[in-house]
Amino acid sequence: MGSNLIGRAFESFKRIGEGLRTVLMHSFREPITKTYPDTVSQIAPHFRGRLALSVNPDTGEHLCISCRQCERVCPDKCIEITAHKSPETNKLELIDFKIDHGLCMFCGLCTEVCPTTCIINTNDFEMADYTRESLVYDLRRLTLTQEESAFYFEAKDMPKPKPKPPKPAPGAAPAAGAAPAGAKAAPVGAKAAPAEGAKPAAAAADAAKPAESAKPAAAPAEAAKPAAAPLEATKPAEDAKPAEAAAKPQDSSTEPAKTVGDTTAKPEEKPTASPEVKEAEKEKAPEQGADADKKEG
Repeated sequence: MGSNLIGRAFESFKRIGEGLRTVLMHSFREPITKTYPDTVSQIAPHFRGRLALSVNPDTGEHLCISCRQCERVCPDKCIEITAHKSPETNKLELIDFKIDHGLCMFCGLCTEVCPTTCIINTNDFEMADYTRESLVYDLRRLTLTQEESAFYFEAKDMPKPKPKPPKPAPGAAPAAGAAPAGAKAAPVGAKAAPAEGAKPAAAAADAAKPAESAKPAAAPAEAAKPAAAPLEATKPAEDAKPAEAAAKPQDSSTEPAKTVGDTTAKPEEKPTASPEVKEAEKEKAPEQGADADKKEG
């Protein structure tokens, strides 16, 4: 028994000496520890820390669409989403989003299935608190600011989401280029139909074409009318003048000239017959003499 006690005492002094030697070795070395929390070591970009909801870094719009995929995939069932369907847009709108970090095991499955890259793992690992209820984060505590979202989008090299189209105001008229709802798109390669306003103008142009084409044909006829009119006008005069000359003897007496003031009025001059009329009178004169002889006999 005495030998065993001496052996155990010797072993104890040996271990104490090794500890003192280690202390003496580090007493003359520079400290290798860091002054935490003043200086924090650099954390990897894909570190799975506290969960948070990001916003659009350009517009500040919330990215959650209430699809509930993160809620269904969570193995610990620590995510709870509250949403309702909007009567105006007929889409789900987010009301509240809760995550119990006391149950979360930071597996990162919810961040992988999110279609809009809304839920992400941040670099925050200081989550110690005094009660379990305080580990349940609501929508206000989970949502990041626009600057924080821009930092994580750049650090994690995530694609920026596209902005949502603006909601039309109630009662606003549709845009000029927008097609009405339910209108079918024109097939590819189909010719565009002419405008309704252009139809009357085109019809008037087509109606005016025959009139224009008929003008050259009508022009010669109109040009020939003045030439034919004098010939027709002279025929009755030629037939009537010989008969009048035969019926009425020519009066050799002329009316005396009438004086009006200092001026004297000349006797009216009978119109001279044309050569054609004279020849017609010569031909009819023998015939008229023969008729007179018959009447006397």
